[in-house]
Amino acid sequence: MKKSTVRLNFEFPREEYPQLKLICAELGVSFREFATDLLLNAIEEYEDKQLAKLARKRIKEMDPNENISFEEAVKLANWKESD
Repeated sequence: MKKSTVRLNFEFPREEYPQLKLICAELGVSFREFATDLLLNAIEEYEDKQLAKLARKRIKEMDPNENISFEEAVKLANWKESD
């Protein structure tokens, strides 16, 4: 099944265009492939940074007195020795 897509259309600096063509040729990819990979990687990086920010905030809010031991966590998770 083909993935659903949207068309993106944007201006690119003329001075950088020859460099873009060279990079794509060296990598053996189309402009579309190159731009898509870069944009998807940027989205993932952004999401990772947002998750890290939330994790740091949550860690600051944690009360160390509410922590449980590893043994208690194993019991709560119903883990077995073989797991």
